[in-house]
Amino acid sequence: MDKYYIYMLKCQDNSIYTGIAKDFEKRFIEHQMGKGAKYTKSRKVRSIEKVFIAINRSEATKTEIFIKKLSKLQKEKIIKNELNIIDKIRLEIGIIIEEKMI
Repeated sequence: MDKYYIYMLKCQDNSIYTGIAKDFEKRFIEHQMGKGAKYTKSRKVRSIEKVFIAINRSEATKTEIFIKKLSKLQKEKIIKNELNIIDKIRLEIGIIIEEKMI
């Protein structure tokens, strides 16, 4: 089984971008070079804030969608460890992810 990473980036305008990749560090560099998503191309990424691990692409995609639907305040709380997103995702969509220390 291939692991996929769900990553949260902080952009220069303080917005938060969430994406998935098999190699989040390589993908971060692509975002920095303007080769990532349209969103990050125009907002310029600043830093990797959080990274989670999913067991496959399907679960990573479902997790990414779940996080993208959250408010900016909730995303900020995830980054500050004030919201336990791992338990929330397990309870609400039945997916088990783990945090990767960066």
